[in-house]
Amino acid sequence: MFLSSTVGPLRRKGAGVDSTEGVMRGLMDAAGLPGALADRAVVTGAEPVLESPDQPARVAAAVLGAQGAVLSAILEARGGGVRRASIGVGAAGLALRSVMLQTLWGRPIALTEPDYPTVAIYGTRDGRFIMLNGGYPRLREGLLRLLRCADDVLALTAAVAAHDAFELEDAIAANGLCGVMVRTGEEWRAHPQGAALAGVPVVELVRIGDAPPVPFRPLPGRGGSGEGGLGAQGGGNQVGGDRVLAGVRVLDLTHVIAGPTCAKSLAEHGAEVLHVYGPQRPQLPSFDMDTGHGKRSAFLDITAPKDNADLLALVDGADVFSQSYRPGRLAAHGLSPERLARRRPGLIYVSTSCYGHAGPWHLRPGFEQLAQAATGMAVRLGSADAPLLTSQVAAPYYPNDYVTGFLAAFGTLAALLRRAEEGGSWHVRVSLCRTAMMIGEGGARPPGPLVPLPEEPLMQTMRAPNGELRFLGPVLQLEGVRSGWDLPPVPLGADAPRWDGDS
Repeated sequence: MFLSSTVGPLRRKGAGVDSTEGVMRGLMDAAGLPGALADRAVVTGAEPVLESPDQPARVAAAVLGAQGAVLSAILEARGGGVRRASIGVGAAGLALRSVMLQTLWGRPIALTEPDYPTVAIYGTRDGRFIMLNGGYPRLREGLLRLLRCADDVLALTAAVAAHDAFELEDAIAANGLCGVMVRTGEEWRAHPQGAALAGVPVVELVRIGDAPPVPFRPLPGRGGSGEGGLGAQGGGNQVGGDRVLAGVRVLDLTHVIAGPTCAKSLAEHGAEVLHVYGPQRPQLPSFDMDTGHGKRSAFLDITAPKDNADLLALVDGADVFSQSYRPGRLAAHGLSPERLARRRPGLIYVSTSCYGHAGPWHLRPGFEQLAQAATGMAVRLGSADAPLLTSQVAAPYYPNDYVTGFLAAFGTLAALLRRAEEGGSWHVRVSLCRTAMMIGEGGARPPGPLVPLPEEPLMQTMRAPNGELRFLGPVLQLEGVRSGWDLPPVPLGADAPRWDGDS
């Protein structure tokens, strides 16, 4: 009863991304849901709330509004009636910088090595600029080997200046490293990768297998037995068993911000989330804490046969498998979308990437800063008089990371609706660069001073394993429904790799 056969791109005639309603209705169209579902969400407030030539907070609010509208539909299907979702633009602006807001015992939580010489924009020999990203040790060491220089700003400035931008960009990609030439929006749209992304929705839902419908089970006291939840397994986290997503099990194989934000958003509404991380992979404590709310965390090495088998056993009990590995890497370990859908019919597989899932760059690794540099956002953030000479990345917020995470959560919720109505296994695909393009299409910042962000009313405090944590609470509200996280963020690997309640 919720579904439409129409599946199209984000931009709709008469309701483009330059309007909040247009974003929400376009997302419904992209997900194959009726556009009228967007009427269940109300967005209040207005830009500007962040230092940006774009309107990232308004776009984020629209995406969160769409997310809330689909949650309302799920709640209705579970016997909870029709509830209205609401989100403020100022609150959405806070959500784009939540990692910066958290404190431990009243002290700010420092970012891990905030001054990375290998994470910066440098000038090239041909008068262009290139954004390097060596945020992880392997990437940093690889860039330094390629450039044959020391890990300091002066050495990197000289080394990059000895190369032309196109040549260096290609060399970085050929070595599996992270770096991209700074482009204008026009240059990006003319590039084969930009053109490929322009032809796909900002959220893609692809049916990858057949499976019978999985109807939503009634909430306790809502006309059913109350046993279990939404998921096919009927188990799941029984803490807050009356919540919208109670019973949904989410395997979260993601890192940094965008991917983990998807699962954090689902945990906010009662899903059981198990974060699985490789014990040998780098840790980023401030980001891990920001995105770890509502999750348990286990170590598994997907390259080790025993751990890989344990992960597959977890897939058998999952409703959602969310990952943000370098494109193609999981397929080499038997964890491709199609293979897991055959093993677990009805699975919703979520993929988050930098450059998208088609086009000549789709296998390249990337991060927030590279998406900003590639798509024209970094140029818009520079000086109007000489934008390429003062190209910079957004600070202190992460527009593409957080909005992409919100989009992935929206796509997951939409896939749950479609699975309930028509069955099937589904692949949800989002990317940082496609998100950056959407934000760039959302209109220029309106004139006027910045509107103060409503920080204080939305901050919460809980006792985490490492102390008293103050953090940004839920910014999306669903009328009459409790939201929030039942579990504090825990250190990576703190839990056994099993579902809650399983022996």
